[in-house]
Amino acid sequence: MKNIVVFYISEFGGHNKAANNIKEALLYKDPGLNVSNINGFGYFYPRTERFADSLYTTVIKHFPAIWGRIYDRKKIIRNLSPLRKWVSEHTFKKLSNFIKKTSPDCFVATQAFPCGLIADFKDRFNCKIPLIAVVTDYHPHGFWIHKSVDKYIVASLEARDVLINNGVAREKIEILGIPISFKFLNHSRREEVANEFKFINEAKSILIMGGGLGIGPIEKIAKELDDSKADFQIITICGKNEKLYRWFEKNKHSFRKPVFYFGYVDFVNKIMDFADIIVTKSGGITISEALSKGLAIIVSNPIPGQEEHNVNYLLKSEAVLRADEPCEIGRIARELLEDNTKMRHFKVNAKRVSSPDSSLRIAELILGNIS
Repeated sequence: MKNIVVFYISEFGGHNKAANNIKEALLYKDPGLNVSNINGFGYFYPRTERFADSLYTTVIKHFPAIWGRIYDRKKIIRNLSPLRKWVSEHTFKKLSNFIKKTSPDCFVATQAFPCGLIADFKDRFNCKIPLIAVVTDYHPHGFWIHKSVDKYIVASLEARDVLINNGVAREKIEILGIPISFKFLNHSRREEVANEFKFINEAKSILIMGGGLGIGPIEKIAKELDDSKADFQIITICGKNEKLYRWFEKNKHSFRKPVFYFGYVDFVNKIMDFADIIVTKSGGITISEALSKGLAIIVSNPIPGQEEHNVNYLLKSEAVLRADEPCEIGRIARELLEDNTKMRHFKVNAKRVSSPDSSLRIAELILGNIS
């Protein structure tokens, strides 16, 4: 039985979801595989994982400008290099024991930290286990760059060129997309979704999301949309933001428009099949899911760094619109609803740059690298 280990970090956010999507696709391709998804930070540093998660979430929620100033800065990457090497050295024994215990045939990493640990281990001990790096944003940052990575999977030509300009050999890079669940290849009929969730089948709908953590001024966006003269229903997915869910529960009767709200769900694909427009942050997974469904996409308040890069790439492709203020979101949403040609333009472009079969293609590549 072949054994594949997929490393991510944090139980929240896109890296974990990407790992789950890859595992799902691998087992679909070959049910006889043994696929283990491992939280690299939690496994190697269990005492500090919760603190690191909390710190990261606090920074991106409340101090995003700080994150933007440190994200992908060559000087910071260079200055952190000795610390990274020290961390790797202190992880090698545990990683060596893990390899002896599990005998992996392939490593896959959906985040740069475990990717770097494994790459350093391969380099130090001449380890021949293949390492495949799956970049989950449209612009790879410098911490992904390691000579001992065997394959890079990226979402765009632009991402490939960034890696090449940083010294990665072209033949190591495959453009396969960001791994979303292959459930997004299926299409749910509008009437069936409306019946299942009690949506209004005849009305247009705007979906609001803030990623798995429900980040962003979602309450303000919802209230601004509620004030619009256009006719539509509002659907919100709060993710793991329980405070946001309770806010909708408390204020649902104050909305003039029909409003529907959900917590963390595993049927986003169905709701996206029903929606006409999505207002969302621009994390790699969520935005890739929306693109695959050909939604008209309004991105709001991207986190400086990776999400900002995602937005810039997609704006150049005219696959999204950006609006950071709630009033601006309301205006753009109304324009889309009133102008079918504009709506169709962005839906077509979204579909054009999407990769709905990404996880299956990634699974095929992984299986092709196992001897």
